[in-house]
This record gives sequence, structure tokens and C-alpha cells, in this order.
Amino acid sequence: MYDRTEFLDTIRNARSSSRLLCAGFQRDLSALLDGELGEQHSRRSLAHLETCGHCAEFFQAIRLQALAHRDLAVPGSLAKRIRRLRGQDLFEGLTDSEIVRRLANALYELGKAYVLTANDNSYLLRVAEEPVQLGELEALEAVELAEAAEETGACFISKEILEEKSDDFLLQGRKLLSEALTLKPKFAEARLYSGFVHQLLDNMDASAQEYREVFLRTDRPTNRAHAAIQLGQLYDHQGENRLALRMYRWVVASGLVERKPEFAFVLYNIAVEHLSLGDVSSATAMLKRIRQSYPEVWKQSIEWLRQSPELLAVLRSDSECRSRIEALEPEFFAA
Repeated sequence: MYDRTEFLDTIRNARSSSRLLCAGFQRDLSALLDGELGEQHSRRSLAHLETCGHCAEFFQAIRLQALAHRDLAVPGSLAKRIRRLRGQDLFEGLTDSEIVRRLANALYELGKAYVLTANDNSYLLRVAEEPVQLGELEALEAVELAEAAEETGACFISKEILEEKSDDFLLQGRKLLSEALTLKPKFAEARLYSGFVHQLLDNMDASAQEYREVFLRTDRPTNRAHAAIQLGQLYDHQGENRLALRMYRWVVASGLVERKPEFAFVLYNIAVEHLSLGDVSSATAMLKRIRQSYPEVWKQSIEWLRQSPELLAVLRSDSECRSRIEALEPEFFAA
């Protein structure tokens, strides 16, 4: 749903403006709408939206138009309404359903960018390094203008400003992801990220609900695997080790560990759940499998084990287990 007063005010302002969209933002938004991969488009778009009130107003207008279309479901009306806004050539020749699908893609990518800016310091720094090209230079509160900005039309958002707005960015990311799912309810990637946001906000029940929806409803094995892993981690956090083990085993049974080595770390998760359940024999057998087949994962597994006093205590307490671990990594307990 949408707020009717906000909708009318935003659309009225967008239509009455004589300014065109900034060229740089239009290019990046077009790339996001087309589903082009590459996080630079998302970073630049985020920085621009936080800098340029005109383009932010336009983007809000098309979001509200799409959400209103979803609620009202009047065939053919969305394309007609968007043509009355500046920047309408972004959707030239598209049907309503194509506009909705493309906008859902852009909302997902931008929502993810806002979440990463709020939660990942390295990503935040990359956003701060993005020069924002403005059609008409505006000195807004969230902007530090470089000395050359008056000549180049470029400015930067400071790292400090981005850090101060991290809570707002997380909520904005959640809002954009929610809108993407409103427009495209079966958007598994957006739902996975929505689950992640709920985790960050310590709303574990809502997070689990999102992950279950993906695990049960999507057809893509990789999305199901990501959902299963996240559910496994939630179950582990709650002390539901058998449920966690079931989720991790599904990933192995799907064959993804063999086809996509980036999923091999789930074998370590399985070993940990066995240790938590007191099944030392199964745990060491899984660690042996990792050592033999996935050397990079084994190196990381050693570090993870050494960083967990609880798991180390379990490994040391069983003499047979200790000897098996030392056979795999002779200096493990000496470090």
C-alpha cells in the first residue's frame, strides 16, 4: 500500500519540475533497471539519491506510481502515468508488466546497497569514494563539496555522514526490498536479503519466515541453498542443532558442494553440529573429508576451531578425537 497524500504531493512535484534527470544518475538507473550486474551502478545511484533532491524525488515518484498501479491494477495505466514524468525515456516502449519487473530489479539492487552501506564498512568506504555528478550543483547537508566541484559538477558524500546515517540506511534498505517484493512477490534474492535485514534488526522470527519462504517456494537450487544455510545458522543460534544439521545436509544432498566449491564451507558447519550433539566420530570424519577434498576450507576451518574455546574443549576431551585431529593437523593443539 501507499500513502495517498505522499503519493499526490510527490507526483505533483515531479511533474511540475522543469529539470531533467542528471545524466549520470539516468545511466546508472537504466543499468539497474536492465538488471546489469556490477555494484558500482548501485553505489553511484545511492550516493546520487542522497545528494540530489531532484533525482530522489523522481525516483520516489516512479516507485509510488508502480505501487499504486499494483494496488489499483488498472491495465495500461502505469506506462501512461510515467510518461508524464521527467526521465520517462527510461521506460520507453515498455508494457506495464515490464516496467514493474524492471523497477523491482532496481529496488532490489538499491535496497541491497543501502543495507551494505549500513552494515559493511568496506562497502561504505567505496560509496564515499564515488564522485556524484550533478546536473545543477546543489549544496545539501549530506554533501561535502570538493574544491573543484563548481567546475566539474562533482561532489562526494563524506564517510562520517554515511556512518551517521547507517541506521536510516538500514531502514531505507528494508523499505526498498519490501517494495521490490510487493512488485515481484517471488523475487527470491530480494527475500533472502530481506531475511538478512530482519536478522540485523534482531527480528529472528521474521528472518526465519523469509528464509523458509525461499527454501520452500523457489526453484533455483542456489537460492534454496542460501536459504537453508541461513536457516541452519538461525537454528544453531537457538540451540536447535538437529534442525541446523538437517538444513546443512540438504545443501550437501543437493550436489551444490561438488558443483559450486563456494558452498563447501557447509561441511564445516556439519562438523560443528555433530560436535554440539556429542557425535565426535561423525565430526572428525567430516573434518577429514574437508582436509582431503577442500584444502582452502580446511585452512579456514582450523582458524574457526581455534577461535572457539567450546569446540576446542570438546576436541581435547576425547582422546580418540584428539589423535584423529592431530593426524590431520599435527600442530593443531600446539598452536
